[in-house]
Amino acid sequence: MPMRRDATVGLFSVILGTLYGAETLQIRNATIGNPWAPRVFPLGISFFLIALGVATLAIDRKKTAGHAEAKPKPRDPGCIKLIVGTVVLCGAYGFAFEPFGYIVSTLAFMFLLLTLVNEPKRWVSNIVITLVFTFALWGTFVYVFDIMLPSFNMEEIGGWVSWISGGGV
Repeated sequence: MPMRRDATVGLFSVILGTLYGAETLQIRNATIGNPWAPRVFPLGISFFLIALGVATLAIDRKKTAGHAEAKPKPRDPGCIKLIVGTVVLCGAYGFAFEPFGYIVSTLAFMFLLLTLVNEPKRWVSNIVITLVFTFALWGTFVYVFDIMLPSFNMEEIGGWVSWISGGGV
């Protein structure tokens, strides 16, 4: 019997969170202050991914337990598109974050991810959520935590353009 969509997404979230957590533990200790400081936020994300995955699996199991006698639904082909699209977008976001800065890369990432999840027909709400999330998080980091996020780096973009056009680095 094929896995259901929620079970697939939940299992993927648990695996991704576990791998992310394992990689986070490879981060070097801070030389000043708390040695675990560079790992705290990424480990929080890892635990959050694992918790969401476990919760999704538990909810899926509870839903299907009540429908044990019902005929199983065919597998939703959209879950593979959602998983692959999310992984590709996260990878692209990771590469774009430093040269394009927080605001540009997060605006693009959030809008494309919401378009993938909500479908393009909800473009207005996707834009509103993208703008609110991006600038609220930026404001929180800059004004509450006093942490400067990367900004657009024209020199690095120019280096990429030169390299792509065959000019070397």
